[in-house]
Amino acid sequence: MDPLPFYYNDVESKMKLMEYLSELDGVRLIEESEFYLHYEFDTKRGNYTDDVEFFFDNSCECIHFRSASRIGWGDFGANKRRMKRIAFWWSIDD
Repeated sequence: MDPLPFYYNDVESKMKLMEYLSELDGVRLIEESEFYLHYEFDTKRGNYTDDVEFFFDNSCECIHFRSASRIGWGDFGANKRRMKRIAFWWSIDD
């Protein structure tokens, strides 16, 4: 998947993303720095925790991200679906 474009700048984009993620169930902010966010997402099925990371890259004015399961080799596309939902929300939200 392509990185998410900045809306205005890294600070505004970070605040906007944090606001959206704070409204989701089963999501916890684990680490935050100037250009980085690390969240844990609880899966709806089973008792699994996935790690989701965002890096705010000023050189391309975009947000790189990754979502990974902690356990096992496959997640039946759950992480990709999650990131597609976030990217969709990002593309339509004003």
